[in-house]
Amino acid sequence: MKGCHGLGVVASAATALILSLFSHHVSAAETTVLTFNRWTPATHHFHARIMKPWADRVEEATQGRVKIQFTAASLGSPARQFDLARTGVVDIAASNQSYTAERFPLAGFAELPFLSSNAEALSVANWRGTVALQKQVDEYRGTKLLTVFSNGSGMIFTRDKAVRSIGDLENIRVRASEGIPARVAALLGAVPVSAPVTEAYQMLSKGIIESILLPPDSIHSFKMDQYLKHMTSTPEGLFSSTFFVVMNEAKWNALSEQDRQAIMSVSGERFAREAGKVWDDQDRLALAAFKQGGMDAHVADEALATEIRQRLAPLEKEWLAQAKAKGVDGEQLLRQVRADIASYGDSPATAEGN
Repeated sequence: MKGCHGLGVVASAATALILSLFSHHVSAAETTVLTFNRWTPATHHFHARIMKPWADRVEEATQGRVKIQFTAASLGSPARQFDLARTGVVDIAASNQSYTAERFPLAGFAELPFLSSNAEALSVANWRGTVALQKQVDEYRGTKLLTVFSNGSGMIFTRDKAVRSIGDLENIRVRASEGIPARVAALLGAVPVSAPVTEAYQMLSKGIIESILLPPDSIHSFKMDQYLKHMTSTPEGLFSSTFFVVMNEAKWNALSEQDRQAIMSVSGERFAREAGKVWDDQDRLALAAFKQGGMDAHVADEALATEIRQRLAPLEKEWLAQAKAKGVDGEQLLRQVRADIASYGDSPATAEGN
């Protein structure tokens, strides 16, 4: 009997081991790993403070069934990110929509001048407006849109002299992304030069450009304040860039409904709000650094602000015409966007850096 008991114990242990190994195999097999293309440095807050924390939230929300793995280096330029996800080269990608502005013409509503300098407020309004817009025109076809969000407002940064009047911008070479940022530069009398932000530092160092239209954070995080010594801002912002995060549609559809719901519970508006908070914080840090470094920073006086507003007035009219041509009630959309922004109150950052 003792021998039988011993054999029973051994058999039970062996069975437990087999079950444990089988369970581990099944668990590993059930884990879906999604590849996310990373095109910014791992230390840049776009990755470290926005994308990586979201990836962690996805893993937590799906109880480990879905994990996101970032590439060690980018598999394509910033302008190729949407297509990398759409064609399945990677599962997830994110980028600035203005790099391929022709693909997202109506999404430009969130980039229009004078909406807000508060990235959190604008990001939430951006997402809500995009959801409403997608019901009529889907500019993200071929992918699953996980979120859109906005950074802080663009300001005028110059290398050699401050912009005190509109004439100070006449014919100077300004780096500005395609779409609305480039139109802003042109309407202000400057010569827009299109290039990804990752190339702007080199362009400044070689004297190819004399000015940049960007939020404070982008200037500071890409170390362009080494060359740019003057900043002119308007309280409501010249424009704001919009970012998307998309997933390959087939890969999204292959996930279980449970995991799709879990991912969206930490995406969409929540993701937009968290990203906006990071941009606001980064702008505050940048403005403080500018102040400490002695940058000449000022808010446009009434005469300059009025001239800027008059010159940029056509942008909203142009967007409304595009929306109407596609059967979208643009005026209603902008009213709702402005109402959502207003609910957040005043902007958290000013040119004074306080």
